[in-house]
Parts: sequence; structure tokens; C-alpha cells
Amino acid sequence: MNETIELFSPGSLGTCWYGKYHYMEPWAGCEHACPYCYARSRKAVKNTLSAKGTVFSRPVTLMPENELLAAIQKKTGSGEIDILKLSRYTDIFSPAFVENGLSFKILKILVESKVRRIIITTKGVPDEKIISLMAENGKKFSYNAAARPSSVLTGSPLACFDSGLKSLDARMKAAARIAASGVQTTVHMDPFVAGIDDTDAALGTFLDLLQELKLNRVMFSYLLFSAGIMETMRGALKPDTLESILADYDFQGTHRVLPGQDDTESQSLKNEIIKASVEKTAGELDKRGFEFVLCSLKSVRGLDATKYKRNMICNGTFYA
Repeated sequence: MNETIELFSPGSLGTCWYGKYHYMEPWAGCEHACPYCYARSRKAVKNTLSAKGTVFSRPVTLMPENELLAAIQKKTGSGEIDILKLSRYTDIFSPAFVENGLSFKILKILVESKVRRIIITTKGVPDEKIISLMAENGKKFSYNAAARPSSVLTGSPLACFDSGLKSLDARMKAAARIAASGVQTTVHMDPFVAGIDDTDAALGTFLDLLQELKLNRVMFSYLLFSAGIMETMRGALKPDTLESILADYDFQGTHRVLPGQDDTESQSLKNEIIKASVEKTAGELDKRGFEFVLCSLKSVRGLDATKYKRNMICNGTFYA
């Protein structure tokens, strides 16, 4: 039987807080269609998109809207789910569903449910109704705005990464408003590209912007490569840019991000590359007084994390 997307699923083995949270996937696909997105290559996503007769960049709900909302209300009202993450394969603020009101309807149900904590990670922009809903229920939400430092640069070699997104200004200003309302808000620098996002021009300007907006919590994680994204990455990046990035990766060290799931096989940066990048980035964050963590810090060999003012190893609770 073909694996397909489930509306609700428990946290996956190998992920932060395994077994202590659930994912919710109200639709298949994502309008942002970022070329580096691993989700498009996952079997469950491909099978569901095929069954729905659509493609990744044209998301469709898993079921008709009334049926979807009823299913969400029933499950989240059962008391079975304590912490809910939105989402693993898509974005709750995919523009079409923000504009037609479905994103708001879903969040309204979640706010009124027995779910204690709603964790949102997004590259989208919530509308005024959603921002107000979050502000009125600040203790229920954790908001994680995903953005990359090189987005601030004119003529960035990674400009194609943001071609399906609203402007960085709109996304960061929305995050600042949400943070100011009392919602725990973290800027997730993801996917962070060594040699581009950690340059003085990119990182310094980006952190200036975050400080100006009083966004003082940062999490960062590095771009992973996999066979599943090579086609879209080759189509999006200039050949010399892609080859320069690929030269920093260890293609002899393939590993599975999630145990037992061969469609999560990926390649990480060479250790000397990631170590130098982490030291530079963490040093700048530390110097400026940010609260910050790095995903997968334990995998960086030879890094002395004790030199920083705080524990920067993420145990899954920083953004939750």
C-alpha cells in the first residue's frame, strides 16, 4: 500500500521531542515551492499529490473543507494531542489558504481545542485576523519565522530561494508584531548556506534588521542536500553557484535524517566548513546578545560550545 499524507501523525523517530508532539498536515503541497524543500521528494507527499492530480506548487486540501475542519475539531478536542506542530510537509500560511480564510478557521479551532501548545514554523505572512487571534491567545502559540540572511542582499546568488515568498520586510514585520504581542517568537535562519549566509554583508545586515525589530531569539540550521532536491536546485541556481555550494558537502557521508526512512537520505557540510561557519555565526550572535541555538550542533566535531554565554545545543524545547 502506498504511503500517503495523514492529517495527524505523531512526532517521527529521530526528531526533536519524539513522541511528545503531533504534526498536522491539512493539505498536500506548498505554494512557496522552495527549490531546496525536502518535502517534495518524500514518498507520502508525492503519492498524495499524484492521487489528488496536482503538483507541489499547487496545494490541495486532504479532504473537502467542511470535512477537514470537522476532522480537525474532533481530533484536537479529544485530549489526545498536547503539542501540535504545523507542519512537516507544508506551510499553514500558504498564501491561497490565508486569503480564502481557511488558515484562520483552522487556527480558531486549535485555539478552542484541548491542544496546549501550537508550534508554527512558516515562510508565509499571516493576515490581520490571524495576528489578532494569536495575540489574544499568546500562551498557546510558538511562532517561528523562517528567513535567511542573504535575503537582505541585492543580487544575492540565492535570490531564487525566495522567489515564491512574500517580501522579507513583510515577513519580519509580521514576526515583530507577533513577538510584541507576547507570543514566543523565534527567527529560524533556515536553510543556512555556509559561505553565503554567513558573510559579513549578509549576516551583519540581517542581524541589524532583527535587532531593529526587537527579534532577539534565533535558531539556525544548515542546508542539507539529497537526491530529491537536485533537480529543482539545478533548475533554480546558476551552475557555478550550485557547484560552489556542492564543493562544501561530503557526498561520501550519506546518512538518513530519520531512521528507517530511505527518502530522508542526505549529505551534510564537510566538518571543517560547518565548524568555521558555526564559530563565526555563533560568535556574532553571542556578541550581539541574541538568545540562540543551532540544530544538530552535536554533529559538529571539534566545536567548543563552552566559549559562548549560553548553551547553544537545541534539545527541541527552544522553539517550543
